[in-house]
Amino acid sequence: MLAFTPSEIDEIDALWRSLPPDHMWTGWAAAGETPEQVWIFRTRAHWRRFPLKKTDTGYTLSDERGRRVIRADSLQELLVAVEAIPGLDPNSRR
Repeated sequence: MLAFTPSEIDEIDALWRSLPPDHMWTGWAAAGETPEQVWIFRTRAHWRRFPLKKTDTGYTLSDERGRRVIRADSLQELLVAVEAIPGLDPNSRR
């Protein structure tokens, strides 16, 4: 896995802070100075946590089960991708 640079972490934080308070992207978290994974927290029907990883060509976002659901070339595209992921079906079981 590739590590996120401090400037990429700053960009993720700036994107998140630019959103209105009621936006579905509710937060993010990372461990360490150059993490290999960032978690994006999003809510619509239920709280969801999506692991974000850096690749040679951009970024990938996976679901709770580790299945890749989104590939984005830039962090700005990632924001659009997070908005496009549907909420969980309230009648489904995990």
